[in-house]
Amino acid sequence: MYKRCIALLCAVVFAGKHLFYSGAECTNDKSVICSAVSSRISENGIALIKEFEGFLQYAQWDYKQWTIGYGTGVDKDAYPNGITEQEADMLLREVVVVYEKYVQNFLDKYNISVTQNQYDALVSFTYNMGNVWTNTSEVRIRTYLINGIYNYTPQQITDAFKLWCKAGGEVLPGLLRRREREAELFLSDADYSSQENGERWRIKSSTGVRLRRDSDTSSEITAVIPYGTLITVDEKKECNGFLWGKTSYKNIEGWCVLDYAEHVSGTVETEVVEDEEKYEKWRIVSDNGVNLRYNYGTENQVLDVIPFDTVITVYEQKESGEFIWGRTEYNGKVGWCVLNFASKYGEEEVLQGIRIEKLPDKTIYTAGELFDNSGMCIVAHYSSGREEVVEDYGCSGNTTVPGICIIKIDYMGISCDLSVRVNARKGDINENGIIDSEDCYSLKTCILNSSSEISGDTGDINGDGVINVFDSIYAKKEILSRSR
Repeated sequence: MYKRCIALLCAVVFAGKHLFYSGAECTNDKSVICSAVSSRISENGIALIKEFEGFLQYAQWDYKQWTIGYGTGVDKDAYPNGITEQEADMLLREVVVVYEKYVQNFLDKYNISVTQNQYDALVSFTYNMGNVWTNTSEVRIRTYLINGIYNYTPQQITDAFKLWCKAGGEVLPGLLRRREREAELFLSDADYSSQENGERWRIKSSTGVRLRRDSDTSSEITAVIPYGTLITVDEKKECNGFLWGKTSYKNIEGWCVLDYAEHVSGTVETEVVEDEEKYEKWRIVSDNGVNLRYNYGTENQVLDVIPFDTVITVYEQKESGEFIWGRTEYNGKVGWCVLNFASKYGEEEVLQGIRIEKLPDKTIYTAGELFDNSGMCIVAHYSSGREEVVEDYGCSGNTTVPGICIIKIDYMGISCDLSVRVNARKGDINENGIIDSEDCYSLKTCILNSSSEISGDTGDINGDGVINVFDSIYAKKEILSRSR
């Protein structure tokens, strides 16, 4: 928050001889206005400033400076005995002249006319923020005033005020409420209904919008209306999956798609044209639905999600990468979706097969471990050419016996096989899946006859690096525990 650093002396210096009425004196009566500049803040504006500044009897440090009374900047020791509310009111009225002058200079420079309420809101804003009117890019409300406020929606104007509600990088609730009240006061006199006939729209597509001779994507392109351009729409049509507007750009009349623009003001009746039979109907077959995107391509913004089993009308198709995209409309939004996860409406779709798109993370097991499908990706493909990743598949297979194990993957009666390696666990020397008497005999032979060949991976049961009597004892305990 940029606070004021101007005391009474500064007000006199800036306002000069216009600070007081000629031949009149300022009193503590709040009805007396002590200025002769071209415009003055009203009592409503003064009350708004007082409400949000609050009264301070003694000087207090406020973020960047010392203030007293109703937020007036002063030297630390300017009022050692404090100030009364009447004195604070007088001080506010004397100093606010400077902020009125900031606003008035800006309005005069660009020949802008405002109502009293709008003027009050701007002075209150300036009293709190300082002279922001010399900035060219940071203050959005400044741009809106220069371009004409009726070229912007009330919400855009409110948001422009609310941009300035932070101190130290954090949003302050009190400042946010003040900005909202200033915006509300500013808009209280705005009459959008008195503007020219038709609707006002602003182009919001960064690449602009094509102006065509007719409301059809196949119609001749006569111009491109750039981003940010304000247009007046006299007629509207809903057809071919788009909302079209009849307008004029550089004296060229035509139709443009309003789905790539934002409504500013006005109301024009919309004609609804029934879809032609030439357009295809598709049904969403993905259980998770499909994303409706601003344009075709996975890098584009997601506008909505079209749910499973929804029937859509596809007005246009494009191939991009591995996907086929369809332009459609859903929930009042026009965009593009992937048709690989849909089927033509009325056509029977048959599951033809499944495949392992990606192997599981684990493909080598020790006998007795359960199969883990983490990381595995299964893709189903259909007669329509559509493919989808499936998750509700089944897995079966025996991973208790060493060797190559076949895991069967099943989905809706269609299956495919996955091979995994199963190693014998320690002590299972004959690799039959269990430790038995044959394994104990092999261990005993190895211990008594060092020429016997047994792998350390299976014979060294206790992991001490050698095959000895302790490994034989471990094997016997395993057999006894299983026989109980």
